[in-house]
Amino acid sequence: LAANDDWDGVAGALTHVPRRWHAPGEMYRLVGGREIPQCPETAGYSYTSCKYAIGNRDRAWAGGVNDRNVAIAGTGVSAFKPVPYGDAWLEPDDVLLLILERAGSAREGIRMIGELVDRYDFSPSTLDGCRSAACFAVADSREGWWLEMSAGRRWLAVRVPDGQVSVRVNAFGTHDADLTDGENVMYSPGLEEFAREQGWWDGDRRHFDFAAAYGAETSPNEWGPERAPMNMRRRWRAMCLLTGRESGEEEFLYSAAPGRPLTREELARVLRDVYQGTPYDLARAPGAGRWGDPFHDDPPSYSLCRSGTVASFVAQLRQDGPGVMWTCLSIPKMGVYIPLYTDIRELPDFCAASEPGDPGAPSLFWTFREVGFLTCRRFSRNIGLVEEERERFERQAEQELREADRALAALPVEKRREFMTAFTRRQAERALELGRRLRRELEYRF
Repeated sequence: LAANDDWDGVAGALTHVPRRWHAPGEMYRLVGGREIPQCPETAGYSYTSCKYAIGNRDRAWAGGVNDRNVAIAGTGVSAFKPVPYGDAWLEPDDVLLLILERAGSAREGIRMIGELVDRYDFSPSTLDGCRSAACFAVADSREGWWLEMSAGRRWLAVRVPDGQVSVRVNAFGTHDADLTDGENVMYSPGLEEFAREQGWWDGDRRHFDFAAAYGAETSPNEWGPERAPMNMRRRWRAMCLLTGRESGEEEFLYSAAPGRPLTREELARVLRDVYQGTPYDLARAPGAGRWGDPFHDDPPSYSLCRSGTVASFVAQLRQDGPGVMWTCLSIPKMGVYIPLYTDIRELPDFCAASEPGDPGAPSLFWTFREVGFLTCRRFSRNIGLVEEERERFERQAEQELREADRALAALPVEKRREFMTAFTRRQAERALELGRRLRRELEYRF
């Protein structure tokens, strides 16, 4: 599972929550302030997020991996039908963190969310200026699912077929769900009946079109409609890269067999894409200037990697070992993916967001944000240096992870978490030092 987290004008943060045990009667506080019963034990997990206040939290739109090898990422969907809901307790930011805390598998996490939604109802996000439903990618080491949620108690989850790769952008994308297939499809009670009553859908329940029934053709912003230029082009580009085959831009292709085995490096390449080598190459657009800077707004950069990308991760979910969350804070084109074991005690303080330029608080995000800014000032001249150092870092990290895996297998169980915590810290420190070194070298070039 791989995802970029975009939010213009805010910082990105990387957070770890350790595994915890909870006393009887303890409660869990939701984004809106309501409380639900806490479970006896919650998983440890690491996640990226946007430093943006929502409800009782100071960060929003989490995505990450827990120590049970379950990963989740979400995307906002602003184009959705006006489904009524009551005094709803849950919203998109709750779904992400609840699955990270409680799920032992992707399937189990979706069922758990379905039960909570049935009990407490679900509302669109309360983020200012971002009234949205949501689509979530949920995966473990054996299977991956799409969970699409409209307002109210209306949701659908479909399993990605074995041997296929699937994508979503900021829109619902499930057009053909077999509601009679209990093994590969899960959905809320009354989903089909409500859509028929509203006149939104009238077809064969073996081919239920959730996107048409609950999605809308207009939204208050450009991020919502399935046919919006941003969504059409990003969907097309991602599927071309993942399958190795050219498809039509107007084709609604969300799932297909990949052209080759998809490695962590391949997925990172997709998340770094700025339409290079296509007619839409942003380095050749008017706003790119003499140095070919692809991170501009002339025209707006509807690429997979954007100037507003604040975090990115590739989840390496393994049946025969601990999970690894390859994480990049800031724009992936100018940043590095760091291997972080998921079963750890803590992350270094500099992984959290801080204020820009604060000398007393080193920041992984702001260091690489400055690297990105300096690179873009003379992009074509500077990007070669950044990419060379980036590739060297990630090759070394891959080698060190293989060595760590071998060493880990030989350790007693009680010593493994400390070992993984120390490895994760070393990799984060290596990344911070690289960012500082790149920043100095790019400054000298001025």
